[in-house]
Amino acid sequence: MNLTITGRHINLSNSLKEYTEKKISKLLTYFNQLIDAKIVMYMEKIDHAVEVSINGDGVQFHGIEKAADFYSAVDLLFEKMEKQIVKYKEKHSSHKAVNPSKTMMTPESTGEGRRINLTQVSNKPVDRVEAFLEMKMDRKEFILFKQGIQKVDSDVDFSGKNYASIYKKDGSYRLLEMPFEYAKEENITPEIFIEYDLKIVDESATSPRIDFKKRDRCSVRGLSLMEALSIFEESNLEFMPFFNTESQFLNIIHRNGRDYEVIVPAF
Repeated sequence: MNLTITGRHINLSNSLKEYTEKKISKLLTYFNQLIDAKIVMYMEKIDHAVEVSINGDGVQFHGIEKAADFYSAVDLLFEKMEKQIVKYKEKHSSHKAVNPSKTMMTPESTGEGRRINLTQVSNKPVDRVEAFLEMKMDRKEFILFKQGIQKVDSDVDFSGKNYASIYKKDGSYRLLEMPFEYAKEENITPEIFIEYDLKIVDESATSPRIDFKKRDRCSVRGLSLMEALSIFEESNLEFMPFFNTESQFLNIIHRNGRDYEVIVPAF
């Protein structure tokens, strides 16, 4: 089990860490294929805030609660997350992971019984141009990357909400991002995302000049993982960015040989 508990600009007592681990570990028993769980505690004015991100069974679960003390916030968060996870599990009870690796099998959603590999990208922050260069160097047509914040433990890190994607569509490149001011919102919708057209002014291999022109509307769709798999399977696309409505994170699904791969943020 990969469970981390950290304090953002505060020191946590051993007793608080032990209490939190014992409480949150009960949530992890719901997962067949757990990648990791990250808990962050911090003060927000007079409130004690506890935030959790759980990454398992091909889905990311995220929640935050505030209370007069951290112990109460942990209790509230546990109740909230248990309801969220149980509700999801009941809805998707027929889709189960078959081994403890980062691979899950969903024969109901993929008629040929394709494997679906879950892959986390780096949580090292990079800017738009660096991400574009990385994508070109890897000779890929898409990239999911964490942007903007240069310190992984920054108090505006927002547990990885600030991920963006550059991808190729209709012969040109686009940027898909969420404005930073929305990153602390608990309920995020695809409508807040912004999409840009990329115009390569200077194709320098080390320092390209790129203009970003905002599009009138954003094409990203809000889908559950299973909905995205179903739509993608019926399409001729090689990859498809989508907003995961269950985890509220930006994901990319693509074909990897005869299998599928879902690119998700790292925590």
